[in-house]
Amino acid sequence: MKAAGFPRHITRSVAGFTLLAMVAIAIPSPGIAQQPMLLAANSASEAAYTLGAGDRIRLDLFNVPEYSGEYQVLVDGTLNLPIIGSIRVQGATLGQATAVISNQYARYVRRPIVTLSLLAARPLNIGVSGEVASPGSYTMQLAGGQFPTVTQAVRLAGGTTQSANLRQVQVRRRGAGRVINVNLGQVIETGDLSQDITLRDGDTVFIPTGTNINSAESSLIANSNLGPQASAPRKILVVGEVVHPGTYTVKGESGPSNGTTSTGSPPSLTQAIQVAGGFTASANISQIQIRRTTRTGSPQSINVNLLQLIQVGDFNQDVILQEGDTVFIPTATDVNPAEASIIAASTLRPQTTEPLKVAVVGEVFRPGTYTVKGESSGTNGSGSLPTLTQAIKIAGGIKPLADLRQIQVRRSTRTGSNQVIDVNLWELLQAGDISQDVLLQEGDRISVPTAANIDPAEAQTIASASISPDTIQVQIVGEVKSPGTVKVQPNTPLNQALLAAGGFDNRRARKSSVELIRLNPNGTVSQRQVEVAFNQGINEQSNPLLQNNDVIVVGRSNLARVTDTLGTVLSPVGSIFSLFNFFRIFQ
Repeated sequence: MKAAGFPRHITRSVAGFTLLAMVAIAIPSPGIAQQPMLLAANSASEAAYTLGAGDRIRLDLFNVPEYSGEYQVLVDGTLNLPIIGSIRVQGATLGQATAVISNQYARYVRRPIVTLSLLAARPLNIGVSGEVASPGSYTMQLAGGQFPTVTQAVRLAGGTTQSANLRQVQVRRRGAGRVINVNLGQVIETGDLSQDITLRDGDTVFIPTGTNINSAESSLIANSNLGPQASAPRKILVVGEVVHPGTYTVKGESGPSNGTTSTGSPPSLTQAIQVAGGFTASANISQIQIRRTTRTGSPQSINVNLLQLIQVGDFNQDVILQEGDTVFIPTATDVNPAEASIIAASTLRPQTTEPLKVAVVGEVFRPGTYTVKGESSGTNGSGSLPTLTQAIKIAGGIKPLADLRQIQVRRSTRTGSNQVIDVNLWELLQAGDISQDVLLQEGDRISVPTAANIDPAEAQTIASASISPDTIQVQIVGEVKSPGTVKVQPNTPLNQALLAAGGFDNRRARKSSVELIRLNPNGTVSQRQVEVAFNQGINEQSNPLLQNNDVIVVGRSNLARVTDTLGTVLSPVGSIFSLFNFFRIFQ
């Protein structure tokens, strides 16, 4: 039966067909217009695509080409179709919309076969919140028929902050309040793309704040394409044991140019420390803390061991910083000279080359306060901080009685506490342990104690060391061939000094013993007789080690005394009698 006022084909029946809703989803072919899109999903948990304002679809009504064609979902979420008019499809899947449209056309067409396909999807409005650089609402386009994914949305929002917990990301889907949990850590670590689900219009991606962030997790984020994308300078506070504590604007390393601008990386912990002048010699670099405020306003702390970076190259410890971070370098309770030497050889050593004021006391030749400068290197005037041995040399070098095994460096730390570093310079001289030559800092006090006993063999080694003065002065008076001041090496034994003065005057010297006069450190003067034996090695009784300004008095023999006495008595008649004639009287 024909319906009045309607075209003939509306009442046309198609034998053998029943009501069927078909959805055509195909891959668009280049160069062929109006091909339907492939809407692929990569997770069984993802819902099918839902229609919304801006989608462009194609409707095919089998055997009724007059009402087939392309249509766009209007701003109110409806399709305006021939005969049936306005049909609301907002939020419906293609299958659901096909069923509704088929049902409406069934009023006018017997057993209608409707095919509905998506030609061009609308841009998606996606919300990104939580621990990302720029939270907010973003419009994302479909590319090649593929819907944007969670990771693409995160990168569009500037990447995650260093406080992000990538293992418990949430995709909150509009409508029924559905929440999809995503582990983006698996995407980074193992390439598990099933976690990188595609998004739908109205989705919100929420990146939560990590409760326990370690350096390895922070490095995982920083080295991925989900990490902070901005390379702009960041304001960082560096406090504790650095040369110049304070607030700095730290910039990451510059990268290659992409043709229009220069790329770069966010600043890292080591870059901030270098900007602050490097570590002080009191720094505890194995327990550094990075303190930051998260997006939720809660505090967060990351413990870092930069000793691991310097010793074994663990780059996970060089944490990427974010705006407002505070880097705290604690004071070491016990300074290990070996650890201090590792710092001194690294790029994190103190960068300043300004002279330091230090005090040197104890068994050195010129105790007192000195301004010590490190050694220069290169042509640009760069250099290093002064060391313990440099300060000792400026103070005149060590005395023969110095105890090199128990030298102490005392210093005041940033916290106001006192720190004591025990140094064994004998290990430096004997085994070449340069870690004992510790770096100094402003205000250090160096104490060189007095040794209880001096090993003669060790004394020779110490005397030839650079921390000893090049020479000491010894006064030799009396019956030697060349009396006067002689310069000898430190810790020279008495016998060697006598030989330096030409040896005994064989005609006049008393060769059995000499007198040793010494000015002691406490200001007193000691005097003793030393039995001389040139066949003896170093020993305190017959061949003691000499000190600066010692005086050796070589006395006259008995014959020389008598001769000198007679010479004095006979001097008025010396022109008549000679000593020779005097003895002839008694012949």
